[in-house]
Amino acid sequence: MTARRIGLQLVCIGMALLVASCTPPSPETSTDTPPLALPTSILGFTDVTAEAGIDFVHDNGASARRFLPETMGSGVAFFDVDGDDLPDLFFVAGVSVDSALGSRSDGPSTPPDTRPAGRLYRNLGNGSFEDITDGAGIGSAFLAMGTAIGDVDNDGWIDLFVSGVGDQRLYRNLGEGRFEDITERSGLGMKPGTDDVGFGSSAAFFDADRDGDLDLVVGRYVPWSPSTDRRCRPDGEHQTYCTPEVYDSAPNVFYRNLGNGAFADSSRESGLADPAGKTLGLAVVDVNRDGWPDLAVANDTDRNHLFINDGHGGFDEMGIEHGLAFSVSGATRGAMGIDAGDLDEDGLVDLAIGNFAQEMTALYLGTPAGLFRDEAAQLGIGIPSLMQVVFGTRILDLDLDGHLDLAFASGHIEPEIDSYQSVLSYRQPLGIYRNTATDGTTGSFIQVQSEAGPLAANWVGRGLASADFDGDGDLDLVLTQNGDSARLLRNDLRSNPLQTTSAAPHWLRLRLVGSQSPRTPYMTRVTAIVGEHRLERWLGSGHSYLSASEPVVTFGLGTIDAIDRLEIEWPSGQIQSVPSPLLTQLLVVEESSADPTEAP
Repeated sequence: MTARRIGLQLVCIGMALLVASCTPPSPETSTDTPPLALPTSILGFTDVTAEAGIDFVHDNGASARRFLPETMGSGVAFFDVDGDDLPDLFFVAGVSVDSALGSRSDGPSTPPDTRPAGRLYRNLGNGSFEDITDGAGIGSAFLAMGTAIGDVDNDGWIDLFVSGVGDQRLYRNLGEGRFEDITERSGLGMKPGTDDVGFGSSAAFFDADRDGDLDLVVGRYVPWSPSTDRRCRPDGEHQTYCTPEVYDSAPNVFYRNLGNGAFADSSRESGLADPAGKTLGLAVVDVNRDGWPDLAVANDTDRNHLFINDGHGGFDEMGIEHGLAFSVSGATRGAMGIDAGDLDEDGLVDLAIGNFAQEMTALYLGTPAGLFRDEAAQLGIGIPSLMQVVFGTRILDLDLDGHLDLAFASGHIEPEIDSYQSVLSYRQPLGIYRNTATDGTTGSFIQVQSEAGPLAANWVGRGLASADFDGDGDLDLVLTQNGDSARLLRNDLRSNPLQTTSAAPHWLRLRLVGSQSPRTPYMTRVTAIVGEHRLERWLGSGHSYLSASEPVVTFGLGTIDAIDRLEIEWPSGQIQSVPSPLLTQLLVVEESSADPTEAP
């Protein structure tokens, strides 16, 4: 922990308390505050990791040298590997810096690690998974970090990208759970320099130029190699993992899909490499609703970036102009995870950004003027998240009431942090916040707590992804831990006994298949219309931290028992209508197809 970071944290504590003191009066003292929303269902999670057959344990390669990459990984992806509409699981594996890069930090170089670069589990549809890593074509281990998913060649199979330190991989999905490493022939092979082997973090596929093919952006953290790794001793004696203030910023990398199986590095021409940052999180958004995908970037101890698509293949960085770059006090923060959604249902993009301990998680609400306002403290997120180091970040409707909730995976970077700062801990709880909004009212967020189960446990949280793995309509969570076992958390909604109705909430899930748009049509906007009410969702890309969630749009509908129609605006610009879709199903909608089909 650097002295500068400690000083900033003390300032942030003061600012947090000041902001908290300015929050609106509580319902007991103000008759103008809407009553607390009574949820139709009660949120609860069950740790089903063991019974599901998930036995992945992340190897962070921790050493006495405390190399920076050891404490950062790793990610996870939920996606359908074999085309059966059941989300499977891919966990990004890790190795030691010595075995991956031959650093010779503690003597002779460690032999190369022969384990695979990740573990692949097939969803069997009965609540359990089968490890199919052997024979899947996942190459040998490297210092892997994050993952992104998307059908890069539009053949109907979702492909897999893995970022990392000193290497990165693109795996083409051949079907039936088999992959082919096409990194070199696709043009994604890394060409590291002498003093910077490349520290890849979060990545995202999206159609930046709307030509029907998925492009790829890869976040870069800091210029780093074993020989340039810094040593930090905040007390002058004990070595800790350094925070990124001691490193320079690094430019992100953008690869344009050429449509012939190859990618071209267009980082400089696109503008996505400038300015450099310390990127840990990426979220593809459309902040001005012009149909062109923009990119929000969470930077660690650098100002956050917002790259606005100019519609001609380039991007302009406008984070300061849109109010996203800094905290309310004008400071940079240790940003890690990021996600986007319309939290207040005004049709504008909102952003949640996980930050370092004593800096509060940020909740940037979009405004009609195009500016973002950080309303975390006012909406109930700031103080509860103040002591957390938030990595995995998700915006999603966990209780299917039609209002977006929040989920955060947290864990400190320093295993012995409580020896230096007693108010902090290495293992930290999962943060679940329910949106209290009701129809016609804007809600705040209340942390969901439990005396037992996953919400009472503490984790070294990093990656966080969501999917409906058991087919009951609600979204389940998978959590990775740094140097520890992954956890699969099943969402077990139950009826609220205080409600007058005991009916389960209604829902509809959509798997979208592009034709003029990419086959995986990220940034497709879907609006459910019920009378005068419009509920909008979009197919996001790059959310959370180092992770990828199931590319399916989920509508929680609460007590709504019928939708008049769906309006689908595809990335190609085509607008498609689906009248009166049946609820409580996974619906497959193909672009330009008049008749959506129900998934088997």
